Amino acid sequence: MASITVSDEELQSLTQAILRRYDIDFTCYEPNSLKRRIARSINVLKLESVHNLWVKLLKDRSFIYPFMDEISVGLTSMFRDPILWRTLKNDILTPLGRKDTIDVWHAGCSTGEEVYSMGIVLHEKGLLAKTKALATDISEAAMATARTGKYHELKIAEYEKNYQQYNATGLFRRYHQPNCTGHVMNKELVEHVTFKSHNLITDLPPRKFDIIFCRNVMIYFDHASKVRLIQQFHDYLNEGGYLIIGFYDALVPLIDKSKYHYTNLDAKIFQKI
Repeated sequence: MASITVSDEELQSLTQAILRRYDIDFTCYEPNSLKRRIARSINVLKLESVHNLWVKLLKDRSFIYPFMDEISVGLTSMFRDPILWRTLKNDILTPLGRKDTIDVWHAGCSTGEEVYSMGIVLHEKGLLAKTKALATDISEAAMATARTGKYHELKIAEYEKNYQQYNATGLFRRYHQPNCTGHVMNKELVEHVTFKSHNLITDLPPRKFDIIFCRNVMIYFDHASKVRLIQQFHDYLNEGGYLIIGFYDALVPLIDKSKYHYTNLDAKIFQKI
């Protein structure tokens, strides 16, 4: 299939059509990143052009779901960036564990790898029972995977290696079981989690949190949206709460030092002042 290029005019026409028909606003996404994702979705969905995509979205309302699933593909892996998970376990969860309830928001949870990683860390700290978590994403298909916790055998092998870098003496195999299509994560790891469809650009969270994860999601947003979201996260953190961003987000220059303390710059953890 020929390489697809999305022009500025095509991007504007497509995003305006989606906004009018589905009330989904892409105007806050970084244009070049969005163009690449649209081009990729056209290939994956076996269409021939931006015009074909535009027609399909206007004629078939159900087509928005596979399109959104392709657009919102995330950068995710269990125990990616082991320094983050070690810092959480050793430095962050110890003081938070003295609270009656630990409230966590996984903003842009994708297919759930981050959620299960956190569940394992909480289990190892003995804090699962006192944790309440919200996991949100704009992609229904991604959240379906997150809810079931089913992952391919090759993925599990990758996650095992990541886990060993986080906890060299732990046994990752304790947390998943083989099934006919791969492996399924233990349900106890997400019994405290509510999965919910949510658009970071247009929807507000329902409550305040002690920890907000938003990792490798905002790389797709424009500068103004990043600034607004960082402020919103600050508003929805409890006093002394923690914002955890991704290694690819390039957001450190946008973090206001009068509002956040750099708890661990390498792990991209910032504490609300």
